[in-house]
Amino acid sequence: MLIVYLLSYFLHYAYCANILYVAPLASSSLQRWNRALAMGLRDRGHNLTMLSHDAEKDPLPKNFTLILLEGIYDILESKFESNEIKEETAIKTMRALFNHVEFCCSYDFNTTGFRSLQDYPKTYKFDLIIFDASYGRCFYPLITRFNNPPAVAVTPYRLPPILSNAFGNHLHTSYNPYYNTEFSTKMTFKERLLNFFYTYVEVMYRKNSFSPRENKIVKDYFGENTPSLRDYERNISLLLTNVDFVFDYPMALPPNIVPVGGLHLKPAKALPKDLQKIMDEAKNGVIYFNLGSLLRSDKLSEFQRENLVEAFKQLPQTILWKYEGDNIPNLSKNVILRKSFPQNDILGHKNTKLFIGHGGVLSTQESMYHAVPMVGIPFRSDQRANIRRMERRHIARLLNHRNMTVTHILENIREVLNNPIYRSNIRLLAKRYRDQPQSPLQRGIFWIEYVLRHKNIDHLVLPARDMDGYQTANLDILAVFLASIVTIYISYLFLPTAVQITYETLRNHIQSK
Repeated sequence: MLIVYLLSYFLHYAYCANILYVAPLASSSLQRWNRALAMGLRDRGHNLTMLSHDAEKDPLPKNFTLILLEGIYDILESKFESNEIKEETAIKTMRALFNHVEFCCSYDFNTTGFRSLQDYPKTYKFDLIIFDASYGRCFYPLITRFNNPPAVAVTPYRLPPILSNAFGNHLHTSYNPYYNTEFSTKMTFKERLLNFFYTYVEVMYRKNSFSPRENKIVKDYFGENTPSLRDYERNISLLLTNVDFVFDYPMALPPNIVPVGGLHLKPAKALPKDLQKIMDEAKNGVIYFNLGSLLRSDKLSEFQRENLVEAFKQLPQTILWKYEGDNIPNLSKNVILRKSFPQNDILGHKNTKLFIGHGGVLSTQESMYHAVPMVGIPFRSDQRANIRRMERRHIARLLNHRNMTVTHILENIREVLNNPIYRSNIRLLAKRYRDQPQSPLQRGIFWIEYVLRHKNIDHLVLPARDMDGYQTANLDILAVFLASIVTIYISYLFLPTAVQITYETLRNHIQSK
């Protein structure tokens, strides 16, 4: 029996693939999702080479190589000042996101890190390439560069309509809200109209406006004979998406779009001794405050910072504030500032009562996984929609960053802390999420290894992927039916008159004879 077990164990790890993981999304928070998947594959025995903007804090683990796309955060951080953020429409935000992707593509091609990858020997072999395809496709020509291995697409950014459409899914705009709106699954007619408009504007904008620019950047770098990015994309059969039907709204997905929402989530570990002591001795509980990776807390306006400080003075809880600056004047003793905290482990501590955050995808998922209700302070992109989704479930409250008065701050914090419905609801949600036959990370790894074993999985792709939208929606069939009905109706209206005119004409002609 022992021999059988050992044989099965070693056969399980017998195929160690050489995998290139291209993760050019310039977001430290979202990069945690990509890194969790990469480390999960490495733990399975695969050799990982990762192309990323994010440096490793610790020494690189075995079978893991990092190629750093250096320098972009210095540029991006200078652009995010909370008092300069404007309320933008869904369309303006969408265009800004595409412009950001275009900038990143042009920047990344000129980094030392990317040039070092290009300098690999022409015969170097990767068994698989994984692309974070959230919005940009400019790295797809690496498939040709490394002799056409199979590829898998992933996105930590939930499921953008452009990717859903590109992988053959129907865009059910009547009940799947556009990610950058505050709509729910139960939309009014006006909301459904806007939701349809926003969704298809993004799809058409990518196809007709952004793709030509993206293809030009790629051809300028890789050469005029480079295939179109759409051709590359069509040959990528599988998409892993950061969607979970407990955290998110239910949606229909084809077999080649696999939901692995929250694959970065994990049980809390022991905290550093000093932090463990603080958490354990917090008699009134702990409030954790972190605004994410791009919007630093020291870039809040003076008005926002002062009101937060004053509000925190009036709370009995211990407050752990991720603050990237040096110090804050007049800070009360119950507030502890540090430039970084082990967020997952803090949220998993029994004394954590509230998470105040910006509402990013991964942070909200961590909050729900560890059953810690939120007060969200959204600033941009999908953050407001994420918090509104949680607010409807009574597991969070939204705090408007333009109305951060002491009264407004305390009102939201006290409502979540003192109303037991928030804690009760989020505990139920966490219980449902954990009740799965396999973890999302295990599911993601299985499907990546499935591609490694079978190379091509077009047998899981809907025919809709190769059809135009008007065909999948049967608009041409409906047009024929409509034309037939109109023809019959017109005939019904005018045929008797035409017959009568013909009859009168014929009778008069006979009489004249």
